[in-house]
Amino acid sequence: MTLVITGAAIGHVSGLGTIMIEDLNPNNAVSPEVTGANYRKDLSGTVTKWGGVDFRFRAVGGTYRITIYGSDVDLSAVGHGYVWLTGLSDPTTGDGTYSLNGDPFRSLPATPLVKAPLGTPSGG
Repeated sequence: MTLVITGAAIGHVSGLGTIMIEDLNPNNAVSPEVTGANYRKDLSGTVTKWGGVDFRFRAVGGTYRITIYGSDVDLSAVGHGYVWLTGLSDPTTGDGTYSLNGDPFRSLPATPLVKAPLGTPSGG
């Protein structure tokens, strides 16, 4: 899953996973936070990668590009932006569900869901 959002994203990866967060406005006063990860690697001045089992994250009050690979991922996001989602290619695995903008929950798509809009831009 990749999420580009202005707003807030809070989540928990209880299985094995990695998360990369790019702070698209690194000059703001708020930075993303990840707790409980087994490792952290700074990929650039604005992109950091964390990984492990059973870690939590939050990116609040800014604009972020968040990419998550993993199992047992719970994510809540509020704001506006876009998301790209992909589940497992085997539909019998029961790899999870998602809901966007208050719609009913659906099974994760086996092929990438391309640039689904999140929320509505403020002032629009």
